[in-house]
Amino acid sequence: MQFFPNSKIFVSFGTLHITWYAICILTGALIAYALCQRTIKKWGYASALLEDYLFPLLLIGILGARIYYVIFEWSYYSQHVEEIVAIWHGGLAIHGGIIAGLLFSLYYYHNHHVSFLRMFDLIMPNVLLAQAFGRWGNFANQEAYGQIVSASYYKFFPSFIKNQMFIDGYYRQPTFLYESCLNLLGFLLISTIGRKKLYRHRGDCGFMYCVWYGITRFIVEGMRSDSLMIGSFRIAQIISVIAIIIGLIGLKGVFHRIFGWYHKPVILLDVDGTISSSKACIAQIWTDIFQKYRPDDVLTQDQKDSFSGPTVEETIKQYFPNEDGKKIHEMYDALYEKYASQMVLAIPGVEDTIQHLHDDGYLIGVVSNKTTNLIEIDLNLIGIDSCIDCVIGAENMPKPKPSSSGLVAACDALNVGHDDLVYVGDTCQDIQAARNMAAYSIAFSAYSSEKKELLVYDPCRLIHSFSELQDIVQESRAWCDTRIW
Repeated sequence: MQFFPNSKIFVSFGTLHITWYAICILTGALIAYALCQRTIKKWGYASALLEDYLFPLLLIGILGARIYYVIFEWSYYSQHVEEIVAIWHGGLAIHGGIIAGLLFSLYYYHNHHVSFLRMFDLIMPNVLLAQAFGRWGNFANQEAYGQIVSASYYKFFPSFIKNQMFIDGYYRQPTFLYESCLNLLGFLLISTIGRKKLYRHRGDCGFMYCVWYGITRFIVEGMRSDSLMIGSFRIAQIISVIAIIIGLIGLKGVFHRIFGWYHKPVILLDVDGTISSSKACIAQIWTDIFQKYRPDDVLTQDQKDSFSGPTVEETIKQYFPNEDGKKIHEMYDALYEKYASQMVLAIPGVEDTIQHLHDDGYLIGVVSNKTTNLIEIDLNLIGIDSCIDCVIGAENMPKPKPSSSGLVAACDALNVGHDDLVYVGDTCQDIQAARNMAAYSIAFSAYSSEKKELLVYDPCRLIHSFSELQDIVQESRAWCDTRIW
C-alpha cells in the first residue's frame, strides 16, 4: 500500500488505485447526504428513505455524467472505445449527472409517496456543497481549468494550487477554484437567507439552485479552455441559460399554476378542546375515580384542567401507581359513556366546517390521546362520524403526543404521504406533535386567555374560530412547517 504516489492518486494497492477524484466526489456526496438525513429526521421520515436512495443515485448520477460527457466528446471516444469506461481518468459532466439524478429522483419519490418538490428543496442546495468538493477532484486531475496566465497571476495563491495549475507547459486560470467557492457561497445563501426569507412555494429552494448554479456555471464556463462544445457554443453555457430561465419561472410560481402543483392538505384533528368540549366531562370522571380510590384528596381546579391532554394510562400511572390500572381504565370508559351525552359539547362551527371540507374532497382524520372507542362517542355526538376517514386513538399510537407517531400512523392509514399535512389542536402537545414532523400546525383557542401559552410553542397559525379552517386550507402554499430544515 502506498499513499500519494502522485498528485492524482490518494492510495495504491498494487495495481488498484483510489484517486483524489473519487475521494472528493464521495466526500461531497456523503456530506450532502448527512445534511439531508438530518433534515429528513426532523420531517418525520425514516432514515431508510435516504439510505435506500443514496447508492442508486450515485451510480445513476455518475453514469449519466459519463454518458453526457462521452456524447459530446464522441469524436475522441469513437476512436478510443476502451476509454469510455475509464472514469478514473476524469470526464464527468455535472449537467449529465444532475439530469440523470433528477429523473431517478422523480421515479423514486413517486414510488415512496413523497413530494418530489419537497425533496428538490432539500437536496439541491446540498448538491451545491457536494459540487464545491467535487471541483477539487478536477483540480487533482488537472481539468476544468482556464486560459493561460503568467506566473505572477498566482502571487497570492498557495503554491500547491500554482504548481498543479501548470499544465502542458503553461500556468492556467484555476476556474475549478472559482466555481468551488461560488458553489459554497450559493449553498450558504440558499440555506440561510433563501430558506428563511425568500421561500414562498414548494420547490423554491431547488429553483434557487437552478438560478445560482446557472449563473455561476455560465460565468466560469466562459473562462475555461476545456469546455464541451457544439460548434462555436459552449454546451454548459447553453444548459446554464436554460437552468436560469427554469429557475426564474419556477420562483414566480408559474409551474405551480400551469401544472397544478398545489395540493389539498390532509387535515388531522385533535379531539378534546378542538372539535369537542369535554373538559367538564373528563374532570367529573376523574373526580368520581378519586372519590373511590383516593377519597381524602380534594382536587383543585388546576388539577382537574390538567386531566385533559394526557392519556388515561399516563394519569393512572401518575396518581394511582399501586392500583389495578385495567380496572380504573374500565371505570373511566364506563363513566365517559355515562356522562358524555350530557357533558360533551361540539365546538361551535365544527359540524358545518367538517361537513364542507368533507364534501370538498379533503381527507380528514382524527389523532388523539383518547382511546378510539371514546373518540367515536364524541364524533357521533357532534354528528361528523361519517366525515372522518380515519381515527388514531391512544391504543394505535406507538407513542402518545407530543410524539408525531400518531400523525404518521394516520397518514399510513390513509395511504398518503405526510408532506401536505395540517394538524389542528388546542394544546402545546398538539403543536409539538406537528413540529416533530414539520407538519403545518394550527393552534385552536376558543379563549383569548390561552393564546399567549400557545404562541410560546410557535404554531404556523393561530385561530379563535373553528370555521376559519375552511378558508385556510384553500390557500396556495406548501402544507408543512417551512421553517424546519
